[in-house]
Amino acid sequence: MHDTATYPMVSAARWSRRVGLFCVALLLLAIPLHRFGALTTPVALNVFAAAFLGAALAILLALFALGLIWWRGRNGALAATTGLLTGLLMLAWPVTFFAMTSSLPRISDITTDTVTPPQFSALAKRLPGMNATAYAGERVAQAQQKAYPDLRTFLIDRPVEEAFEFVEETARKLRWRVVASDPPVSRPPKSGVLEASEQTLIIGFWDDMVVRVEGSANRARIDVRSSSRYGTFDFGQNASRIRKFMAELQTRIDAAGPNGGGRRSLRTTRSGAMVKKGKAEDPPKGAQPSAAKDRAPSGAPRERVLKETPR
Repeated sequence: MHDTATYPMVSAARWSRRVGLFCVALLLLAIPLHRFGALTTPVALNVFAAAFLGAALAILLALFALGLIWWRGRNGALAATTGLLTGLLMLAWPVTFFAMTSSLPRISDITTDTVTPPQFSALAKRLPGMNATAYAGERVAQAQQKAYPDLRTFLIDRPVEEAFEFVEETARKLRWRVVASDPPVSRPPKSGVLEASEQTLIIGFWDDMVVRVEGSANRARIDVRSSSRYGTFDFGQNASRIRKFMAELQTRIDAAGPNGGGRRSLRTTRSGAMVKKGKAEDPPKGAQPSAAKDRAPSGAPRERVLKETPR
């Protein structure tokens, strides 16, 4: 047997393992620190970038070391393999995530009303580096409509005050951090607005939401906007949040029961509005059946419940 001293360990293999393990520890430490507020988002993003660059460096060092071991018979195969696998596993996470969302538009502000989107007020203040709360306009609207054509305004046949209560219940159910809740006012007409924030599941990026409720004693219109505080690409997170909110809102409305009829469900008009539809009760003898006057015609343009004042 040969003395192991005759075949010293390749230094690149040793450093590959060290760099790989260090980057894993750095990432595992940075994620909880950011989620619980010890690291600000800009600092955390820089730490994440450094960890992933370190993982790439560990892979390069491992490949170089394995080449030397193969050609010169040096020691360090285990260390190089550890560094290689560590780096590959670390990079597999962002690479897979980017691959899954590569077809999504590079936008981070999603709303059900791209013409007059709900505006932030309590959450309008921004720190340096954060995205502005002003809606970017036609470019973002076109990209959203192409990628998320299902995100549209809700119209429900309920009083506007009741609709706002459903919105508040839904926000509590989803555990949004509500920072402002102003119910609608009939006279003078004023929209109800709820503003809230929520963290993403793993890393804990903060996103802001605003829900606008406007309407009358017979019908309410609900619009939702979800916007990322940082970055120009949200990986579909904001659209997913709006879908989840709308699904929970529909569940709450259905559970409350219709006004004098069977179970109702939300439907979408060609114009893009989602309207509550349900079975009507049999009219009293001698009374004329109720017409579909409270429903949006399938080919009608999207209507406003109230005459809106300029925003």
